[in-house]
Amino acid sequence: MSDAEQDQILEQFISLAKADQSLQDEIKAALNQDQVIAIAAERGFQIDPLAILRKWSKHTDFSKPTWLGWFSD
Repeated sequence: MSDAEQDQILEQFISLAKADQSLQDEIKAALNQDQVIAIAAERGFQIDPLAILRKWSKHTDFSKPTWLGWFSD
């Protein structure tokens, strides 16, 4: 799968999470990227750790925990 396809899958997962408070809570409670990848896999999203790394590199507000950077709160 290409990087662009992986990035799109991750963006779809993040969009789903933004619309689902319980999923957001699960992500926020994750202790590491492996747990987030497992949460995504449970919902049918096969996410490559490198896609998460690429997303992090775009995340500029490191004053918040990284997972929270996906969400506005």
